[in-house]
Amino acid sequence: MRFALFILLFLAVSSSFAKTRIAFLELYDRHGRLVQYEPGGRFAHTAIQFDDIGDKWLNAYPGEGVAIVSWEDLEHRGVIAEVIEIPQHVRLSQVKPYMGLPFDFWYSWSDDALYCTELIGKLLNIPTHPMKFNKQVWPKNYWHLEGTLGLSPDSVYAWAKQQ
Repeated sequence: MRFALFILLFLAVSSSFAKTRIAFLELYDRHGRLVQYEPGGRFAHTAIQFDDIGDKWLNAYPGEGVAIVSWEDLEHRGVIAEVIEIPQHVRLSQVKPYMGLPFDFWYSWSDDALYCTELIGKLLNIPTHPMKFNKQVWPKNYWHLEGTLGLSPDSVYAWAKQQ
């Protein structure tokens, strides 16, 4: 009985040390201006870190798809402006179905290709929102996606701040 109690206590304490973090990246143009992919937006990319992958980061990125990368690789994708720790836990077993999938250039909420915040949203069950596209940044062939359900880095940021 004592041993079972010890095991339960150990599991409770060790699970409280489990950490999940989301990195939020800003992107700047050649003139040093913040690129806003959605009107009034701040962030251009996200990645997630959790205990099963150590100091590495999971992200979905153009030309790479869903992959685990180093902090140094992540720094090449923009300015890591904020990292927020959240109470939700992610396990590698949750990620395995998505590993190696291509990047979703059409920002559709499907499982055959993923964009950065779609990956995080699916892992953490974040509710989707109507997407907004800054027409000063996005090419015209993306404008029809305005209002479709999805997640932006800024909407994931707002969600993470509430956790």
